Amino acid sequence: MTVRIPRLAQWLGSDFDGLDRSHLVELCDQRAAEDVDLDFKQDNAYTKDVDGLDEFAKDVTAMANARGGLIVVGVTENDQGNAERLTPVAINDKLHNQLIQALRSRVFPFLPPDFRIRLIADSPTTPDSGYILIGVPRSPVAPHAVRPTGGKGQHRYGYARRLGRTTAWLDESEIAALYRDRFKLAEEHSRRVTTQFEDDCAWLAAHADDSIRLDISLVPTGRAERRIDRSFLQDVRGFLGTLTRPGGAPSAALPRDLLGHAPVIRRGRMRISGPGVHAIWHSDGSAHLQVDLTSDSPTAAQDVAVPVLNLTLLESRVLYGLHLACAYAEWAGAYGDADVLAGTSSPFQVLLDRTPLNGTARFIPGIPISGDMGRPCHRIGYLEALCNGSTQVRAMAHTISADLLADYGVYEPTLLRPDGTVRSERLAHRERVEMEAWLASTSDSN
Repeated sequence: MTVRIPRLAQWLGSDFDGLDRSHLVELCDQRAAEDVDLDFKQDNAYTKDVDGLDEFAKDVTAMANARGGLIVVGVTENDQGNAERLTPVAINDKLHNQLIQALRSRVFPFLPPDFRIRLIADSPTTPDSGYILIGVPRSPVAPHAVRPTGGKGQHRYGYARRLGRTTAWLDESEIAALYRDRFKLAEEHSRRVTTQFEDDCAWLAAHADDSIRLDISLVPTGRAERRIDRSFLQDVRGFLGTLTRPGGAPSAALPRDLLGHAPVIRRGRMRISGPGVHAIWHSDGSAHLQVDLTSDSPTAAQDVAVPVLNLTLLESRVLYGLHLACAYAEWAGAYGDADVLAGTSSPFQVLLDRTPLNGTARFIPGIPISGDMGRPCHRIGYLEALCNGSTQVRAMAHTISADLLADYGVYEPTLLRPDGTVRSERLAHRERVEMEAWLASTSDSN
């Protein structure tokens, strides 16, 4: 995911990843003024010594603690703080790594995953001379502290914030205010995901029966800005189609079942229902998935009156639903933290089926048990991390599965392991092939 700097993206007509030398020339031609989200540096004083790296950490966290922004190294400014001309600096991979490592040793908590540093050459013939672009997202976990490693401030934590064209250290009362804002935002976001979970479950109540159902709601802190119109409907179909390709998702089952069905539209959201699955897509990037857990279990005995809950089926649908919700949020343009609520609903008693879905064992009904389903379990993750690679989404799916299974007296998941591995051999053949293709396609799955 690219760094989002809305004002500059609108001004320059490009997001952070698309910026090149021509955009820097435009900044100079327009005499762009430094502001809370824009800072120019004529030369690279950051990597000259330890104090320079401390200053780098201060400048970056100051923007993260405000509204985010862009730092450009290699632009000379005039007396009024306006961009005047380009002054290329030395660039190379070693410098990039030095800057990243400096931040990791000085910034607490570390910056969001979509923080980026890009090196742009001044021309194709001078690859070692150019400009350093530092894209700083507005952080949902601000305030970030800096622990300098040089000078008199060594090992003392400080908090900086961008104020107009200047960067300043905050006093105790200002730091306390930032923490209050963080906790208030977290409380408000928790209420928001709870409200969505309840509203979307109510909208789907007409489809409820005596089956066992899994509900997953995801709400991002950084909202997308989509409109539910004809173009959006076509785009959603295309989005679902990409997830049915090999390696596109841990399983193509849910997106495949949602394709080809007419949507039901409401203000700011739409519902698509397929066999055994319902999806509610919100225009702000939020999503709600409801999956039937008793519709296709190959191990359920035909002559059992009590609903059967297959443990592996539940865990696989948690992973599939969570991945689909995260993928939709990122595709829609949401960002930041992702609040997730997940819960099951079922009749008073169910039978637990611990057999794999691959048909190698026969389910023998035991004694029905009563589930103890309380409030949905609540988890928070960073959306960019959940969508890139598979480590974070697998870890969250394992934690959610463990909580939901505990409501039925089960102490250990069968498919998702604590170390992040997936026992794909327990899945039916088609889903096993899809799962292994997805794991192989993610760079962090080994």
